[in-house]
Parts: sequence; C-alpha cells; structure tokens
Amino acid sequence: MRAPPASRPSRATAIGAAAFLLLALPFLVLGVFFLGQQARMDLRCGRQGPCVLTRSSWLSEEEVGRYAPQDIRSVEVARSRSTRRGAAPIFRAQLQTTFGAQPLAYQWTEDEAQAQAFADTVRRYLAGPRTDALAVFQDDRRASLTVGGAFTGVGLGALIASLWLFSRTLAHRRAEQAATA
Repeated sequence: MRAPPASRPSRATAIGAAAFLLLALPFLVLGVFFLGQQARMDLRCGRQGPCVLTRSSWLSEEEVGRYAPQDIRSVEVARSRSTRRGAAPIFRAQLQTTFGAQPLAYQWTEDEAQAQAFADTVRRYLAGPRTDALAVFQDDRRASLTVGGAFTGVGLGALIASLWLFSRTLAHRRAEQAATA
C-alpha cells in the first residue's frame, strides 16, 4: 500500500494567494471604472469670450466643447420621453449650440425646479451684457465615489491578503527546502 503524499503547505498557500489575486483584479478594475465616471459638468464662460464645457471624474477631466458666444443658441430643460406607463418625468438642462445639444448635467433629476434654476442661471448670463465671468457646475460624482470606493477597498483588501499568502508561501517553501536538505 502506498503512503499518502506529504503535506505541502507551500502549495496550499500558493493556490490561496493566486485565488485572492484573481478575486482582487475584477474589484480593482470595477473600482477604477466607477471612480472614472465623468459625472461633474462645468460650464465656464469668460467675459465676452468663449464658454468651455468640461466634464470630470475623481480621476480625470476632459473638455467637451468650446463655444463662441454666437455658437450658443439657447439653454433648455430636456424632459424624458419615457414610454412606460406611470413613469415619473425626469429633467436635465441642455445647452443648445450650433453643433448640437450638450447636456449640462450627468444625471437626470426628478426635480424640474432644480433643472430649471440651473438653466435660468445660464440663460441670464447669456442674455446679459457678459461683463462678468460665469462658472456653474453640476456635480453628480457622489454615487460613483461610494460605489467605486467600496469596490476599490475590497480589491485592495483581497490584494493585501494575496500578498500576505504569497509571503507565507515563500516561508513554507524555505522550510520545506530546509527539511529536505
């Protein structure tokens, strides 16, 4: 009869380290994805100059467009056209330009007054003499921070567990080599 194989703790901890590393990777990727959602919209207009629309996330920022005063036609509040019965209407301010409509908010809101107030602020500036600069923003990044932070935290925890198991694997391997020598 054959003897059972000797216990190899280095192999078990190596498998555990690989498993935790594989578990950490999707969490880290999703965490960066959610933290990278560009949910803050900024509209900055200079005195008698162009208006710059940018969107940013917790990790990056990009310019959506640069519009000369004659390129901006109006600011409107868009209303969703849901075909579902009983669906609540949702609203979002949009900048109407010669290049098309540009949303001034990442997320739609159920509060029409909020979207209308934002649009009215921009309208007053565009209708006025433009002697002052305008800087308005709509920040919807809080949800992406919560979800992205949670995913990143779990991913980092799994990565730390993987590194700890890898260090245990090396210690077990040294002990096994010392026992066979």
